[in-house]
This record gives sequence, C-alpha cells and structure tokens, in this order.
Amino acid sequence: MALIVEDDPTFESSMRSAIGSLGHQWEAACFRNAADGLRYLDSPEARVDLALIDIGLPDISGIEVVRQVRERHPDAPIVVISVISAERSVLAAIRAGARGYVLKDDSTTEISKALQQTLQGNYPISPSLARYLFKLAGSRDTTADLAELTPKELELLKHLSCGRSYAEAGKEMGIAISTVQTHIRNLYRKLDVHSQVQAVTRAQDRGLI
Repeated sequence: MALIVEDDPTFESSMRSAIGSLGHQWEAACFRNAADGLRYLDSPEARVDLALIDIGLPDISGIEVVRQVRERHPDAPIVVISVISAERSVLAAIRAGARGYVLKDDSTTEISKALQQTLQGNYPISPSLARYLFKLAGSRDTTADLAELTPKELELLKHLSCGRSYAEAGKEMGIAISTVQTHIRNLYRKLDVHSQVQAVTRAQDRGLI
C-alpha cells in the first residue's frame, strides 16, 4: 500500500500515475491534508509500504507527517514532494526520515523512476536540490540558531500556524495575553523575522512545526 498525502488534485493524480507504473500490486491511500493522513496511520488497518508526502500541506507541516510515518512504519521508504520555493525544507525532511526528494514539476516518468530507486534502497533527489545541498553544506548551519526555542514558543507557533489569534492561542495554552506577547517578541528575535507570517513560514521551512 502506498500512502499519498497531497492537497493538490493535479499532483495527486501524477502521484497515482507514478504509483501505478510500479505494477498492478500497488494500491494507493490518498489524503488531502495531514490530519486525515495521520488518522489513517493511527487506524488498525493502516498499512504503509511506501509514502509520498507533500511538504506544503494546508493544516500541518508535511515534515511532521514524515516523522509520524517513520515512527509507525520504520521500514517504509518515504519520498517528499516539494517545489523549488520549499527547498529550505530539504534537510529537515531528510532528518525527519525522508529517503527521497522530488520536485512537483518533475515528469511522471522521473517521479516513477525516483520511486523505483527508493524501493531499491537508493536515495533519489532532484538535481537542482542536490546542487542546493552542496551549497548549503558550505554555509553556516542556521538550524543550530533555532534550537533554543522553548516548548512554549514552539506550541505558540503551532497555534499561530493554524490561524489562531493571540487571545485564542493564550487561552489554549493557559497563559495571559501579555505572556503570549512576550513569547512573540522572543520568537521574532530568535527567528530573525518581523511578522507573524514570517515567523510561521521560517519555522515551517526549518521543519520546526
């Protein structure tokens, strides 16, 4: 069984076609958001022999889905689906357990080939992303700067990423609005951003939420 978590129906169709090219024995369980995919993983009938996960899901970061698949099905190869603008998530995806990383503008044939390589124990990655990894390897590791985020700050980021207001997040966390504002100031400083949108985007790109 192949697990596909992809919110775009066009790309989901491409993933289905790539899975279908592997042989008639493959079936696909498809979900349009992370929550539904995670519920499937928690179900008794869940079976995952291969997973294709989109990073840019509408509700929860695809990085978290990758982590959950790896925890529940440690032997299942995981291939991440992404776009060029999300290439900062490559390392986070690999660290979470992905064995392959393909781009959404790759052809169905290229994606199918990547899946075959993954099932054979290889680690396929799109050439442009490979160049990016080598470039990143020569630069300062900025992920170390983000390791100092506290559990409360990470929890707040998750609430903000779901569209909750400061007041709603504070109520969920059981803290005063003034404490939320203090956490926000600390997050802006640690993430080197100047807005809530930038903070959430930076955290998602780093695989923190």
